[in-house]
Amino acid sequence: MRVTGLPERLRTKLAGWLRRARVWLGLPVPGRPADSKYRRRLGQRAEKDAARFLKGKGYTILQRNFRLTDGEIDLVAFKDGVVAFVEVRSRTEPTDLDPLETVTHAKRQRIVRAAHHYAAFHSLSREDVTLRFDVAAVRYGPDGRLAEVQHVEDAFSG
Repeated sequence: MRVTGLPERLRTKLAGWLRRARVWLGLPVPGRPADSKYRRRLGQRAEKDAARFLKGKGYTILQRNFRLTDGEIDLVAFKDGVVAFVEVRSRTEPTDLDPLETVTHAKRQRIVRAAHHYAAFHSLSREDVTLRFDVAAVRYGPDGRLAEVQHVEDAFSG
């Protein structure tokens, strides 16, 4: 945002406040590289938006951020006898890179391992429920607003 018609000192102060507000809200800051704090906040925001989207589709969120030493599951959701392990991916600016394509083979293996640990810990058997691996792609526009959430069911096998 460009501020005009104000004294230089006030304009500089206002620009600083706006920059800090964008960082605090987890929005991209023009001219600033994506540091780890920004990426972490963006990831948390994307997980929150994906969870809201899935709830709107009738899913119940069982757990967020199930962590192991060698892997993590962003969201564990349940609907109609299916436990979905959801990997959330996000992008903030127009790019040719599809967030769904960023889930590498190694990442899929870590998700599958974590899902098997989750299923064992919660005594989920394949006779009782179906286990599935989904990906939720969350896209934000250049202004930082939520543009789209795309949910791909059964994105990969485990």
